[in-house]
Amino acid sequence: MGKDKLIPIFAMIVLIIGISSAIYVHATMVNKDTITIQGEEYTIDQVFSIAQIRTIKTDEGEKTGVALDDLIKKIGFGCTSCHNYVFKGGDGYQQTISWDLMQKGVLTENRKIYFPDTAHALWVHDIVEIEVK
Repeated sequence: MGKDKLIPIFAMIVLIIGISSAIYVHATMVNKDTITIQGEEYTIDQVFSIAQIRTIKTDEGEKTGVALDDLIKKIGFGCTSCHNYVFKGGDGYQQTISWDLMQKGVLTENRKIYFPDTAHALWVHDIVEIEVK
């Protein structure tokens, strides 16, 4: 086979892999109207009625949402500083957050968590679950 025949075949293989990857990511994405916090389901409206509202400054501007530390306290966990907290997004992305960061973070109405002065990698989108470890 010549070079002229291999390039289109290689391009088709790359295209098929890309399409398959996109289909897989969308198929495994979880779309929920609720957030599971340690096994209990809450709507975003319930979450906002439970905890106090906080505004923080990030490099993307001000973000307003539920204070994460207040939310965990009001849900009823005893020793809040004894645990780490795993935030899971609908796309499968997750981050484990320490109590120190929880005291500065917010969960917005669009179900995204923000922390001031941290890498954007900690900002999980479309939160579907908060697990206490």
